[in-house]
Amino acid sequence: MPVSRKRKKSPKSAAAVKADRRRDNVRRIQREKSFRDMEAGWDRGRLMRTELARPHAAELAGRLLASPRTGTALEDELCASLGPLLAELGDLPADGGYVGPDHLAAALADDLRDRPGETAGRVLAALAAVLPAPARERAGLTVPARTVAGEVMWTRDRYGSRFAVVAPFGTTEGPVRWYLWDVDACTFAPMPVHAGFYASPEEALAAWQVGVGAVAAGGTTWRRVDDSRLLADLLPSPEEFAALGGESAEQFAEYHRCRSLAEAVLALPAVLSPEAPETASDAGPAVFAAWWRKRADRPEPDDLQDLIEILFDAWPSLAPDLFDTCSPHRAESVAAQIRADYRGDVSELMALLPDWAAYLAERSGMPADLLDRVLSRLGAEPDVRPSFEQARVAE
Repeated sequence: MPVSRKRKKSPKSAAAVKADRRRDNVRRIQREKSFRDMEAGWDRGRLMRTELARPHAAELAGRLLASPRTGTALEDELCASLGPLLAELGDLPADGGYVGPDHLAAALADDLRDRPGETAGRVLAALAAVLPAPARERAGLTVPARTVAGEVMWTRDRYGSRFAVVAPFGTTEGPVRWYLWDVDACTFAPMPVHAGFYASPEEALAAWQVGVGAVAAGGTTWRRVDDSRLLADLLPSPEEFAALGGESAEQFAEYHRCRSLAEAVLALPAVLSPEAPETASDAGPAVFAAWWRKRADRPEPDDLQDLIEILFDAWPSLAPDLFDTCSPHRAESVAAQIRADYRGDVSELMALLPDWAAYLAERSGMPADLLDRVLSRLGAEPDVRPSFEQARVAE
């Protein structure tokens, strides 16, 4: 059978080529202007909210200047003082008097700089010591690099989606203290639901096990970090994110310091293993659909593929290696998100969640007793707490 030849495209004229270049240049300029306008808007918003923070910063500065503490003890007092204040400010509406953690930090730095005397310098040094690099740079502060004083360790719960990370840090007074990040990866993004210093790794592990619950944390022990990429996915980013609502004063107390110390951990490749290869989940919608059709004991919905794709989009994926994990908290969180995002009848979508949990349990080797706990929670009344994402949930 004869095959027709492809016709060659006619070459563009010089004028057309110039016109294309002009259009490309205009598009590039427009994109750059759009980015500049966006950045300018962010800067204006940051300045406005920093101004709103100034009265609160002045009151806090006055209390800290009256403190007799120095060094590490002053840093602890500063963090403890920030917690209740940030919790109060975080409840204000975004279009009203909302002040975020970095806005308050910038206002506090400005206030302390304007005060004469050695005491103000001492409090300013404590503030610089707890701030992560982006907030510190915006506030115009410098501080010696944090030193990790030994091996970083971690552990994870039996569901595989709750982590403890611990690292030792030296102090000016001498004793090493161990900083714990209790990271919950069950919601849309991994986040520290608890953080703080402990006297030893054993004390930190015991505190984490209580927070996680005996069933989920049973048999957990510290081990060396063996996946630096996953660790980077778990530890908090140094950049501020807006308050989600419902954060506790305890969580806000360590808001800055847990990010600052995470920077120090991730800057020390010597304590981490070589980069682990990315292992993206192959649990695609088509694979789950085939699995469901073999095992389902009910008629197939007309829009099964659409329902499955909605479920996949709702399942937490910002830490790709944890996509196949499932816990009661993770399943409940996704169910609550679906109910919030979709109007009308979502019963068919909800009916897929137990099957999805069983599918993930089969893929990951989850013990039957843990799967039973997931399924029992999916059958319970939906959790409607506004702070469900930030809650320190015992599974």
